[in-house]
Amino acid sequence: MFSLADLVAYLNPARISATQFRGRAFADELPRVFGGQVLAQALQSAQSTVDGAKSTHSIHAHFLRIGMIGTDIHYQVDTVRDGASFSTRNVIAEQNGKAIFQATVSFHIAEDGLSHQQVMPAGIPEPEALENEIDRRQRLGITPRNIMMNLLTKDIIDVRMRFPMDSPDIPHAEPVQGFWFRFNRAIGDKQLTHQALVAFVSDMGLLSTGLRPHMEAIAREAVQAASLDHSLWFHSPVRADEWLYYHCESPVAGSGRNFNRGSFYTVDGALVASTAQEALIRVRGSA
Repeated sequence: MFSLADLVAYLNPARISATQFRGRAFADELPRVFGGQVLAQALQSAQSTVDGAKSTHSIHAHFLRIGMIGTDIHYQVDTVRDGASFSTRNVIAEQNGKAIFQATVSFHIAEDGLSHQQVMPAGIPEPEALENEIDRRQRLGITPRNIMMNLLTKDIIDVRMRFPMDSPDIPHAEPVQGFWFRFNRAIGDKQLTHQALVAFVSDMGLLSTGLRPHMEAIAREAVQAASLDHSLWFHSPVRADEWLYYHCESPVAGSGRNFNRGSFYTVDGALVASTAQEALIRVRGSA
């Protein structure tokens, strides 16, 4: 059975040389490589080439081709710059000699500075007030559209949706959604592992936020959707084995694309990471 230890291992590519890494594309049940997996593997590959005093503060990525299940992903990491407080790496991920993903990763030594943050949205229920997503789906006999949710059992991650997309009792007029999550086993204190798991989750549900206002007008099967780019910023250390609320919103959609952004909050309301993503959204038969 797939476990959290398996997931952590999959997200940590094997080092082949000083600048080359090999990642496995997991889960034969998936139709294609999950973008969050490539994001996490690229982050860990890049971090392995940087002074240990510096940690990832941002990654900016483009998804270039669909990743194939069952084929290893090769990561080439090139040094762009090493400064006293910042370092920058460029990462190219390839399958069968073709680039499927490109990212720029930036690293920073923690330092003191001015501090403020946007407060957590009002009215968010505490995680204990929401039903576990797997329990809810089993109770209602619902199969998740997101196949990744079938692989992530309760032994791996506890997900609690604020606005489940398949619930008839919840309106979907607004392009906003969110969920609490927590990985359910102790995973140690290595910050890179926690960052990789948050990067993995950051690609779950973000794209679909922009579909919510259109669910009644267009069948989900008629939509061709794919992530085009993805950015993630870490504002402070994160713990993926403690509750985090991922709040997602889509300010605009048009020209066959939608734009989404997200915020990760702790139970105490601290904003620890942010995301932004643009996705391809085509309606089949509309052209």
